[in-house]
Amino acid sequence: MAITPENQQAIVQILCKLLRDSKEPIIRAKAALSLGKLGIESAIPDLSQAASTDPDIQVCLSAIDALVLIAKPELIEIMTEPSKNQPTFHIKQVGNINTGDVNVERDMVGIQYNYTFPEPKQAEAVGQVSEVIQDIRQQNPQASETQIVDIIQSELATMHQNDPQKWRRWVDILSVVFAGGVEAIKIVAPALGIPIAIAQRLYEIYDRNRNQLPGN
Repeated sequence: MAITPENQQAIVQILCKLLRDSKEPIIRAKAALSLGKLGIESAIPDLSQAASTDPDIQVCLSAIDALVLIAKPELIEIMTEPSKNQPTFHIKQVGNINTGDVNVERDMVGIQYNYTFPEPKQAEAVGQVSEVIQDIRQQNPQASETQIVDIIQSELATMHQNDPQKWRRWVDILSVVFAGGVEAIKIVAPALGIPIAIAQRLYEIYDRNRNQLPGN
């Protein structure tokens, strides 16, 4: 029995209500992903609200995934298939970093690289970058948002020179984060926990780095 447009809209309304009102983060996250798979544009306002303001990071990331799926429904199969050989993170000492007014000595989140890894899903990629930003904030509580981005830029430059494989993997991760281009920054920025202007700077850094890839 085919679902009528009226029934489909009723389903969307129920999912949107769960996304807005459920006290359980896992239910809100699943509601967001279900809305993305349905691909109904009327859910965009509720998904945008969740992506920007939900107190649970996983709900924010699920809402971002859903918005991407609605914008590009051809990504549904790619983004919902089970991931294999997920990259594992570990802490590696990288030494001193000079960012002008801030001298930083800290641990940088590293990644075990393997060229057979699939590209990370949108939520996973945003989560990985968010973890790095939070790590920098914890290690450098006095650093401004601009200085945090400067640290990331310095890390990528050092990584490009000393560990090209890891650098390539991080460029791949950023390519997933910014898959929607400049237009997606207003959605991505809240999930990263940084202002839109800083997210735009991070996008510019990514854009410069990807232009260093072979073939560009």
